[in-house]
Amino acid sequence: MPDKLTTLFTKKISRRDFLRSTGGFFANHWLLSLLPLGGAGLLGWAEHDTKELQSELWDLFYPKLPTALEGKTICQLSDLHLESLQMDPERIRQTAMAQKPDLIVLTGDIISTRIDLDKVNPYLNKFSAPYGNYVVLGNNDYSHLSHTLLKRFLKQLEGLGWIPLLNQSTFLSPLNLWIIGIDDPATAHDDVDRAYQNLLSSQSSHPVAQNPSFRLALAHSSDCLDDVASYGSDLLLTGHTHGGQIRLPGFRPLITNTYLGDKGIYEGYHVVNETPLYINRGIGESVIPLRFNVPPEIAFFTLHRGNKSPLHQVRNAK
Repeated sequence: MPDKLTTLFTKKISRRDFLRSTGGFFANHWLLSLLPLGGAGLLGWAEHDTKELQSELWDLFYPKLPTALEGKTICQLSDLHLESLQMDPERIRQTAMAQKPDLIVLTGDIISTRIDLDKVNPYLNKFSAPYGNYVVLGNNDYSHLSHTLLKRFLKQLEGLGWIPLLNQSTFLSPLNLWIIGIDDPATAHDDVDRAYQNLLSSQSSHPVAQNPSFRLALAHSSDCLDDVASYGSDLLLTGHTHGGQIRLPGFRPLITNTYLGDKGIYEGYHVVNETPLYINRGIGESVIPLRFNVPPEIAFFTLHRGNKSPLHQVRNAK
């Protein structure tokens, strides 16, 4: 019988296991992965991409869109990662407000440590929309905060005009719109049953609706999609993946942090399980303070009644 050492060096390794192990190495030793490919030039490209904030403008069409939502625009920000963000807060705010959104949502990963609490006010004040600002939390928001500091963080957000929805839903009657906020799936704080409870209670009280409400679901990670799909959502807005953050041209990113990434779904607009899904690339970075071929974004969704396919354009922020 061969000894363990012989087995270790003679064991056949599958192509998938080899790529997974080497991919993990280069993902964790990012500088080494850049050096063979051009070194300083690629680092300069990465620095450019990290600052190249883009406005992703979407026109979405729904045959049964409530009349009050016609032409209304939702602005989505995600993944600020204030622990390392170098972008000017005024630039972010001006880019978001330039489209005059009717509703603003923030889909998590705002901070990582208690030190970041001091950065929240400069980055999240002065955002205003006619129908409010709503926020859900992400895995980094939970990572290093005690319960006491988490409560302080939530009060801080509320003081700045942001309404946290943590496994909660709220109805905006002027728009005939339900907003379903799902707490972070990446850290198993999500409870989709609870998040939909108010909506389901309302339906049981008014079982026949001549004008069905629009359902906007918010979550940091798309890993809650199957549960959301079981209840129904007209649009699920998420983030978390950063679009891979570092992606060589022509290749998928090595890391997406979502099971949908294995299917090539790690950014942008998709329809999965009959659920329209948007995965925002976010604004900040994590682990590595750089982006490569994956620029930061703020997304805008203007809703229309109709049967057309989504329309999309990109504008570089000033």
